[in-house]
Amino acid sequence: MASAAVVQQRVKDYLYGSDYIKRPFTDFLNQDGNVSATDTVITVSNISNWGVGDIVEFNTGEQAYIKNVSVDNNRFTVARAWNGTTAATVTDLTAIEKNPKFTLSKIDNAVAAIIEELYPEVYVFSTGSATANKDSYYYTTADTGLKEILSVYYPRSGSLGSDEPWVINTWKMTKHMHTSGFANGIGITMWDYGELSHGDTFYYTFKKKVAATTDLLDRQVELVVLGAVFKLMGSTVPSSTFDSKDGRQVTQPGQESSDSRWFLSEYMRSRKEENMRLKEEERFVLTSRQTRRQRSYRD
Repeated sequence: MASAAVVQQRVKDYLYGSDYIKRPFTDFLNQDGNVSATDTVITVSNISNWGVGDIVEFNTGEQAYIKNVSVDNNRFTVARAWNGTTAATVTDLTAIEKNPKFTLSKIDNAVAAIIEELYPEVYVFSTGSATANKDSYYYTTADTGLKEILSVYYPRSGSLGSDEPWVINTWKMTKHMHTSGFANGIGITMWDYGELSHGDTFYYTFKKKVAATTDLLDRQVELVVLGAVFKLMGSTVPSSTFDSKDGRQVTQPGQESSDSRWFLSEYMRSRKEENMRLKEEERFVLTSRQTRRQRSYRD
């Protein structure tokens, strides 16, 4: 589990760590108070390093375009919410960056793209519950990110087993149904709930699709960082060309191309290793031979 800010910083550390020249100039707000979402005159500590046309990025991810610079007053006038970013209040004395090559919005987009493509190889385990109902065979599920239910079970209580976990075999998961007839379009069909009584609670374990950095296991954060760095770094490698009118022909891909391929290979290796770990952990999910047979016939 990691916050978006932690992941952003780890991506930056890789992007700029091997080539400090690419690291953008950093200044600090000196506003004598927070910068509101509507302020357009910004006071900084080192005004001589800024010019008209520069892009300033705040730590909120917002970008602003500098329209005028007043060196005597250590301030510049900006157009807020530049490049589709959102204006927000910024705490005074915090760092700002000048013309960053890899903006926070680019980093966030790369991280989101990697997270979106993790499943079905990489995921997390999660659990849910429902109440046994003698009048219904179908139980809708409303768990965020539920992709595949692995097991349905309940605790056998009292003389039956002293809270021993017990598997329910007669169930089937269904997906992609019309939500007008079936809430959420996903649920469990269960014809028998074993020794449970009407109104008792049963539980299920499922594969959950990672939707945000906060869903990640600590060990999964690094592979997302590696993938995001590859996407960002690879996008900056100039194309190979023989066009005499294209100036890029004099700029060979060089080290940046090699670096991006290295990050790709590390990402793919980490992804495969994590999939192996998850498969190993799945062996310990409460299940039975009948349950495993049913899963092999589901989508």
